[in-house]
Amino acid sequence: MCETTVYLSHDGEEQKVMEDVVLVQPEDDAYLLVNILGEQKLVQGCIVKIDFLKHTLHLGQPQEPATVQS
Repeated sequence: MCETTVYLSHDGEEQKVMEDVVLVQPEDDAYLLVNILGEQKLVQGCIVKIDFLKHTLHLGQPQEPATVQS
């Protein structure tokens, strides 16, 4: 199977958010995570890295929108 483990980086430390994730769906400024058992979590952040060999997805803190100065 091709499940992944999702980690969230916060203040320089990574914490495991969910294992056996089979769906990652963008929802505005967050991602809906669904695991193989159907459990769901909504996690705010931005994708930092996806490692297909290690089956991991790393999320970071949400980025603030860039401001344009004229």
